[in-house]
Amino acid sequence: LVLASELKVVSKGEYSGFMEMAVEISPDIKDVQYLALALKIGCPVWSQDSDFKRQSLVKVFSTKELLGKKL
Repeated sequence: LVLASELKVVSKGEYSGFMEMAVEISPDIKDVQYLALALKIGCPVWSQDSDFKRQSLVKVFSTKELLGKKL
């Protein structure tokens, strides 16, 4: 497990080119911006929201999966 030592604020303009695709794949409209950013930078999403797993373009990990054990 790799933890980032910094946080970076990303403006919507930096991932806006992926919003249309994110709208198409997102099971929940509230998650579109997170999927768009993940698509832009090519990274997985860490979430306890099982709705994220109803799409297949962005890998989604739960806390349990990241820890590799039952919580």
